Amino acid sequence: MDIILASKSKRRIEMMEEMGFPFRVVESHIAEFIDSYSSNGEIVEKLAVKKAEDVFKDNPDSLVLGFDTLVFLDNEVLGKPRDENECIEMIKKLRNRTHEVITGACFIDKNKKISFYSSCEVTFSDIDIEDIVNYSKTSEPYDKAGAYAIQGYIGRFIEKVNGDFFSVIGMPKQKVYAFLRDYVKKL
Repeated sequence: MDIILASKSKRRIEMMEEMGFPFRVVESHIAEFIDSYSSNGEIVEKLAVKKAEDVFKDNPDSLVLGFDTLVFLDNEVLGKPRDENECIEMIKKLRNRTHEVITGACFIDKNKKISFYSSCEVTFSDIDIEDIVNYSKTSEPYDKAGAYAIQGYIGRFIEKVNGDFFSVIGMPKQKVYAFLRDYVKKL
């Protein structure tokens, strides 16, 4: 059995390693186009499907797992910040606010394709501008939707999490584990 994670995300790789299933990483190279006519959950789910399909086309005898995570604040998509200024602006928008983090997932093999999304509400406390500027000077925010990793530096400013914590990190871990456990048993 060949399981492929269609992501180079360090956090997703760590979570897969923790689950104990052998896997390999093959990065997807799709353009992340956001369909404004879909719901937030559908947007993220479609992106996860596209990533999984992109890797699956070259690996048709494998099980491919694709994921995508986006941050939504008042229906505005907060992707990965391009620079320090954009990082600062994103975190300023998030402070003292609740936002939604949605992770889409897709599992595809030669027999089936399963996709879904998992969401979580995250509430930030107040963050002093000095802390925001200091944070923007680290390398942490620049490969993360919404400019933060809940388990990283910014975690000290998380007041409340309502929903699947692991979806905020980029993978609904319990659902993925249950799927892989059942998948392996059927082999």
